[in-house]
Amino acid sequence: MFRVETHGPALPSRSPLYGAGEARCATDAKAPIEKTYAGPVIGAVVAGTFDYAGRHGRARATPGAVLLGNAGEAFDCRHLDAGGNRRAVIALDSDLLVEVANDCGLDEATFAVSALAPSRETAPLYGAVRRAAGGLHLGEEAVIDLAATALTLGRRSRPATPTGGDRRRIREVVRHLDVAYAEPCELESLAAMGQVSRFHFIRLFRAVTGESPRQYLIGARLRAAADRLTDTAEPVTHIAFDVGFNDISHFNATFRRAFGLSPTAWRKTA
Repeated sequence: MFRVETHGPALPSRSPLYGAGEARCATDAKAPIEKTYAGPVIGAVVAGTFDYAGRHGRARATPGAVLLGNAGEAFDCRHLDAGGNRRAVIALDSDLLVEVANDCGLDEATFAVSALAPSRETAPLYGAVRRAAGGLHLGEEAVIDLAATALTLGRRSRPATPTGGDRRRIREVVRHLDVAYAEPCELESLAAMGQVSRFHFIRLFRAVTGESPRQYLIGARLRAAADRLTDTAEPVTHIAFDVGFNDISHFNATFRRAFGLSPTAWRKTA
């Protein structure tokens, strides 16, 4: 069960890796409100202005700010307006953070900063938390990337430097994806093929191929679809489902972004 605060309500669980939703604090109290994080949490301030104090100091939190808290960490906030605040929040699995921290070469599986002001650098993190809180399902790869981004803020992570053996194993995974693109191709299974942890596999795959495993898989599916649209008269919907897409509108939009034409237009120009 995922919670933001030790005595707070449970967040909707989106997967074994995280829970996400909204947290509100409606109060006009001027004195600091003290609470304790139940587990690792990333919050995105949607509304309200308040002074926030965590393990790493005090900061002014405004809409767009990102707040980070660790399991068992005390924090407090003092509101500067009568409306309280509204935050999008995501609570992460503690074991996942340990795995990611180890692969980043970090001594601690804890966040090194408490608050970040709105900026271009933090915008992707803010957006990911807001979308997750709004109900968008994050796949394993996206959750691991989110955890790594948050953990390495204020720190230097160990760069991925593939060895000859790493490159050989990643190329074997690539060959597998080229023929098994229609299968689920779960991250854990792919990482096992690469003989490394999930996060290290993502980093090695990017270092060798220039893109993430998910991006490569989508590309393989799109290439297969383009070939079948060119070489056969099969219905577009049948092709989309057969190459691994489970939503025709998503297939159409993704195909258009990749090739500049809708699947139907592509077939007509083939």
